[in-house]
Amino acid sequence: MLTYEEALQLLAHRPEATRTYPVAPDVLARLPLDTSPRLRTMDEGETQELAEHLEVSEEAIGGPLKVIDAQCSHCERVITFLDFAKTAVDDGQHDLARLREVLTGRDGAWITVRGRDGGRPVRCARCDRVVVMTKGEGGGEYSEYSSASYAYA
Repeated sequence: MLTYEEALQLLAHRPEATRTYPVAPDVLARLPLDTSPRLRTMDEGETQELAEHLEVSEEAIGGPLKVIDAQCSHCERVITFLDFAKTAVDDGQHDLARLREVLTGRDGAWITVRGRDGGRPVRCARCDRVVVMTKGEGGGEYSEYSSASYAYA
């Protein structure tokens, strides 16, 4: 489990490859994740859409859910946590049941640290096309999404 100091070190000096690490909930809460001016809190409808995908109640998901303020350039869907979750499962990075446990807080707190490899792409949940993030829009040093129990930074 990463300590606060280890997590800060990884964020300051990115590892070669993107990787997910367990952290204590208080460590996740203290990390400077929401530094992007374009990170926004998801609305109730967007949270419900994620809950339906995870097959849980909206209340079961540990919020607030924050996500990069971006949209798909192909179909103009506003990007939400669902796009990241669906991509992770479809690409085999995460299992849906495990993701459900993480996002409901039943499996502790986790952080995925973007490596020098550029991170993992996200595909639009509507049209399945890759959404290109530019630096300052989630593709650089900033977080792309976070919840009470998980963050991608």
